[in-house]
Parts: sequence; C-alpha cells; structure tokens
Amino acid sequence: MKRRISFSKIISNKQNFITNLLLLCFITILFYLNAYNLTLSKRPAITHQWRQTDCLSITKNFYEEGMSFFSPKIHFQGGTGGKAVSEFPILNYTVAGLWKIFGEHEYIYRMLEYLIFVIAMCTLFNTLIRSKVSPLYAFFIVSIFLTSPLLVYYSFNFIADVPALSFAIMGFCFLFSFINTKIIKYFYFALVFSTLAVLIKASAIVPIALLLFFSFIDIFNFNKFFRTERLFTKKAFPITFIILSIGLVIAWYKYAVYYNGGSSNGVFLLTVLPIWEMPEEAILNNLQVLFNVMFPIFFSKPMFFLFFTAIIFVYSNFKKLTGFLMYCMVFSTLFFIFYLLFFFQVFNAHDYYLNNLMIYPVVTFVCVGDIIFKMEFKNNYINFFRSFVVILIIFNSLYSAAVFRSRTIENLEDDSLCAWYPFLSKEDKGLAKYLRWRYNSTFQPLESITPDLRKAGIKREDLTLSIPDESFDVSLYLMDQKGFTISREAFIGDSSVIRSFVSKKIKYVVLNDPSLKNEISYSAINNYFTCVVKKAHVEVFKLKE
Repeated sequence: MKRRISFSKIISNKQNFITNLLLLCFITILFYLNAYNLTLSKRPAITHQWRQTDCLSITKNFYEEGMSFFSPKIHFQGGTGGKAVSEFPILNYTVAGLWKIFGEHEYIYRMLEYLIFVIAMCTLFNTLIRSKVSPLYAFFIVSIFLTSPLLVYYSFNFIADVPALSFAIMGFCFLFSFINTKIIKYFYFALVFSTLAVLIKASAIVPIALLLFFSFIDIFNFNKFFRTERLFTKKAFPITFIILSIGLVIAWYKYAVYYNGGSSNGVFLLTVLPIWEMPEEAILNNLQVLFNVMFPIFFSKPMFFLFFTAIIFVYSNFKKLTGFLMYCMVFSTLFFIFYLLFFFQVFNAHDYYLNNLMIYPVVTFVCVGDIIFKMEFKNNYINFFRSFVVILIIFNSLYSAAVFRSRTIENLEDDSLCAWYPFLSKEDKGLAKYLRWRYNSTFQPLESITPDLRKAGIKREDLTLSIPDESFDVSLYLMDQKGFTISREAFIGDSSVIRSFVSKKIKYVVLNDPSLKNEISYSAINNYFTCVVKKAHVEVFKLKE
C-alpha cells in the first residue's frame, strides 16, 4: 500500500529548505564581512591572547607528547610542572587528533569552534520554526547571536566558552522539543549536549539545571504541585542516564581539582571571584567597565536596549507563557544575576566571561516569540516588523564586523569598514592601534622564531625563561618552548631574579623587549648567558657552560 504525502507537507518542507538556505547564505556573507577569511591562518589574536594560548598549549602538548586524555599539560612549567586543566579537554583532544590526520594547522581549531557555533544556530533556527513562529522571527532571533560582537570574535577563536554555550543552546533546544512533543530521543539528546556544555564550562549550567528540574518533578510525581505535564512513561532509563550525567560532571571537576593540586594552581580558575570580596573602589571601577566597555561588546547599544525591553515585555506578559518557558525565564534570569555577582572580579578586562550569559537572551527571545505569536497583528505591524528586522540586522552586522576587524586587522587605516564606520569610537581605534604596536614591538617575532631555535639546537623540552611576559603561555606557546615567564615588573624589581631561575635549571633566556637592557637585572644575563639567536628585536641567550 502506497504511503500518501500531503501537498501541504511538501510545501512546508520546501519553505523550511528555503529558509535554511537563506540562513546559510547569511552565515556565508558574515564569514566574509567579518574578515574570517583574512584571519583564518593567523596566529592567536592580540585581544585575550593569554587564554587563547593556554588552550592551544594543551592541544599542542597532546599532539607532541602523546594523546593521554587525562594528562593535559601546558608549556609553562610553574606550579605542578606543566600539569594544568580547567575545562573537560574534549576540544583540545579532538583538534590534536585532527592535527595527527591533516597536519598541525591552527585554523583547524578555529573552524571546529565556528562549526559547532553554526550548528547551534541552525539547531535554534529549526527549533523555532518547528514551534510555529514565523520564519522571519526565527531568522531575527538567530541573527541577533550571529551578529553579537562578542560571539563574532570568540566563535572564531581558541577559547572554549563559545563551544560550551553552543552545546548549551543545543541542549536547551532539544529539551524544548522534548517538552513539546514528549519524544524520548529528544530527552537523551538534551542530556548529552547539556552535560557536554557543563563539562566544558561549569558556568554553562542553565540547560542541564532545567532538564534535571523537570525530570525530578516527573520522576517524583510532583507534576500537580508544579503544574507541569507528565514526561516519562518509563522512568528506569532516564533515571540511569541522569545519574550517569551527574556522576560524570562531579567526577571530572573533582579530578580537575586533584590534578591541578588544588582549586587553583595559579593557571586556571576552578572557583569563584565574587563581588563581596572586592573593595568599594574596585566595584565601582568594574561597574564602569562592565557598562561602558563590555556590554557594548555583548550586544550593540540599540540591541542591548531591545534585549532589556524584551525582558520587561516577557515579565509583563508572564502568565501568557507556557509552564515550561515560565521556569526557563526564571532560571535564566537568576543565573544572569548570580553569575555577574559570583564572577564580578573578572569584569575589569575579561569580556570572554560574558559568553556564558548569552543563554539568557536565547531564552528571553524564545519567550517573546511564544507570547507574540499568540496575539493577532495587523498587516501594517507585520510590514513594520520586516523593515525593523532588516535595518537592525544590517546595523548589527556592520557593527560586529567593525569590532572584529579592529581586534584582528593589522592596519585599521587600510580597512575601509573600520576607517568609515561611525559607531567605532576613536578610543576603540586608539586602543586597538596601541595593542597592535605593543605586540609588534614585543611578541610578534616569536610567531615565526621556532625554526631558528631548532636550527640553533634548542629543543622544545629545554627549559627557557621568557622575558617579559605576564601570561603563562603566550610567548612559550608561540616559540613552542617549555619553561617559565616573568613580567616586566618582576624583572625590574628583583636584580637576583635571573640567578633564581638558573637554580631551576633553565638553559635559555629569551628577551623580547630591548628596553630592558638598561635595567640592573640584565647584567645577570650577560654574566650567565651568551647570545645564540637574534631575530628582529628578540634575542635568545644560552647558559654558559
């Protein structure tokens, strides 16, 4: 007997195909507008290069020293002798494996992170369409995240925050589908992606918290009290997999603390940095930076205003939401507030911490869609909304592209968008130019110095002291050298600092700032070391025998 397919279903599938094709075309346009093609093969970008090179260092050590998943290492040899881990190193391990197959190329890391992000956006887009919102509104929501300056920069990067967010979004989407359809496979997909998200970043907790909340309500028969629908017909398998998920998360973070030798080994943070441990002056300073610098990177100012308008709209129409979305909105709002409070100390500079907060706009705009598509609108409102969406997408796209280019393009004056775009302030351009100048006068030659080091007989395991470097891995990773780093202040402030490192059996010293030759501490380098490599302004010294 032949199976009949309705004409309406064929039309619907065709419309979904066209809308997905338009989304992919939009992503392709953004790829080139953001100059991703120009930065694909570049080394880690200057902005927050510290955390980028930490992640790349773990990857490089997997690649060079054996694929031992539970023994991640970095180039910096302080603390526990190179042993260091924070997030579940599945991304680092995967990239190292891909390097084994296709060769060592940093762009593979970039492309993997961007691919995960794009898949998350496509998952969100299709989940919205299946929930019966209009394709235009679905496209509008997804475009908000595709044009966020924060996500534009970090999705094409080496930091794990956006992949964790991406898996969290996928977990939320599958949970949303499970609640609406009761199809059990969506529950398992939601559990897998939510668990993966919280393993990569503990702060990506909202989807798994929601999943556990609704699951426990159903398992313990509290549905009437919380006014939720029944979810499971058979509870044994869901309970088993929930226990496995919780056990895996607890086991990993206990292992990470043990492996690091404590909750913080000075390299990775495995605790919180709350607002109540800060002096009043520092709190005021961080508030100023958060509102004037970081939130405009989170979203453009008009988009940020729209976001908070959406929050007010949702809570003004709270009773119109489904029970599921009510709890989602409350959970994500509380998460947004408590996350800012518990990690407030980092918001003097570390904007990548804001990536984890992006789950809140996802939930908020999904709730807005659930409310407005229960209302009836006249055609003139629909036409206005179309025009509004087009204008906002164009503005956000140009803004995010200008911010990305300012952080990555070598000469801003040569980039037509950065030179013309009126919403990129003189202060932003000035800071970008200063950071580029500072980088070129210090670390830049290290990007290509590794062949010179090997030619001079310097092995990657030969302990090296890099001066000056406040980070753990920026200069060491760029050179691919095991060793130590010290800051400019530490070098200037202690004339015996070089002798203390000689006792740690360092064989080489790398000086990337010639101005330090005028300091008293430099005389110790001349006494103990001799120059063996010179490239641009960088000098490499070998311990005298």
